[in-house]
Amino acid sequence: MNAGITSKETILQECRRIVASRGLSAVNMRSVAQECHIALGTLYNYYANKDELLLAIVEDIWKDIFHMNHGCTTDFSFPEYVEYIFECVQKGVEDYPDFFMAHSVSIASSGKEKARSTMNHWFAHIKEGMSEVLQADKKVSADVFTTSFAQSEFIDFVLDNILLLLVQGKQSCEVLKEIIQRSIYA
Repeated sequence: MNAGITSKETILQECRRIVASRGLSAVNMRSVAQECHIALGTLYNYYANKDELLLAIVEDIWKDIFHMNHGCTTDFSFPEYVEYIFECVQKGVEDYPDFFMAHSVSIASSGKEKARSTMNHWFAHIKEGMSEVLQADKKVSADVFTTSFAQSEFIDFVLDNILLLLVQGKQSCEVLKEIIQRSIYA
């Protein structure tokens, strides 16, 4: 066993490696303890049960996939930013192949709401960045958004379609970018 100090970050790092190579379903308390070279009891000092560990992993992976530096958002047009998001999520899909489909199934019903909440938190993070870019994009027609075509609903539509394209295994979001350009530019 590892006589050194183990941290939650070290445990989560190992868990990300497990998820990336064998999938979320390969994560259990015993396998994580073995991979971290720590006693099972030590792992229980950090996470009370498998659901708590899985929720921490889910949050950590969403963070890894969606953590983007919004400081440079004004350097993008809105369609370019959509492509950037698509590529980030696409890389996440490549790095964690079964994550998007498996994470909610792997968590017991008591933890599903927390997992959904975590996912929605990261989606809100992405939508916030999209909103910032959309508002900063000088090419957007001033009168494009109305009460029946709200900016927030447009952003929801765009994110939904990014995710749909990825679920369908599409390698590009060029059609979505074209639809966006035709919708928001004069």
